[in-house]
Amino acid sequence: MNQDIGRKTLSGLSFLFSKLPKTEKWLHIVVMSWVIFQIATSFEMHVHADTTHSQIALIDDIHIYGGLILLLVSMVFFVLVINRRHFSDLYPWAYGQFDTIKQDIRALLKWKLPEAHPGGLAATVEGLGLLALLLALFTGSWWFILFSKGSTLAPDFLSMHKTAVGAIEAYVYGHGLFALLHLLTWWRR
Repeated sequence: MNQDIGRKTLSGLSFLFSKLPKTEKWLHIVVMSWVIFQIATSFEMHVHADTTHSQIALIDDIHIYGGLILLLVSMVFFVLVINRRHFSDLYPWAYGQFDTIKQDIRALLKWKLPEAHPGGLAATVEGLGLLALLLALFTGSWWFILFSKGSTLAPDFLSMHKTAVGAIEAYVYGHGLFALLHLLTWWRR
């Protein structure tokens, strides 16, 4: 019984990622796993505006250097996504295109899960997630650079970073919830 559930779950996950190119699929898994790891390590950090270099612990270093490497990986991921899709597919609101988003919202209000399509709600949320991820990584990187130089601007970037991470956390939970809903919908079929 458990093997059947495991096989069916793997088939479902394969279905969720079926439309993505192989490289993008693996980068998606790597980035999401890494983001979850970064969130988990952040719970153990005790870095504040008045933290000094001598107060940085091993977990802080793991989080900081992990974030710097994740920035590079995420930029590659972002470029791959943008090269496969049009910018207007992920950011239709920037072009004043709201019709597809409205259709998807109407479907949700009727308790129907809309299919993912260019310029739709799922694509828009994906685009916003990518922006939130890059914002969190850039503000964290700038905090580290300014902190290392002893700049008085470092606390401001730390504050911005923590706010941006809140957006990423919300995105991870929402993204996971909708992936689960799509998986359950697939499973019912």
